[in-house]
Amino acid sequence: MLAKQGRLVKQKDFEKVFKRGRSFYSKFMGVRVFANQLEFNRFGIVISSKISKKATLRNKLKRRLTEALREVDHKLKPGLDVVLIALPGFLCQDYGEIGRELAKVFSRLKLYK
Repeated sequence: MLAKQGRLVKQKDFEKVFKRGRSFYSKFMGVRVFANQLEFNRFGIVISSKISKKATLRNKLKRRLTEALREVDHKLKPGLDVVLIALPGFLCQDYGEIGRELAKVFSRLKLYK
């Protein structure tokens, strides 16, 4: 689980990232990024019911994605709001593939230090 300060929770923060942020979409994941004025990164995860109707499956996917984020957070530039969007192919990916795809997307957006 991400630290409380490292989470995007307010609707206005999500809207700001969606309206003014840069984006990149891969096969099964989309990422939108917007710079914040803080010294740390904040993350939000969006997994719609189109991915799975079962909340338990969506929560499992969120936990996998959160753990993959924790592994790469220290490698990212500070001061970013990042929203990760799961696309329909996300359901059948294992943990290793999620981590590799996340690293590919972050390097594509040039978010590493």
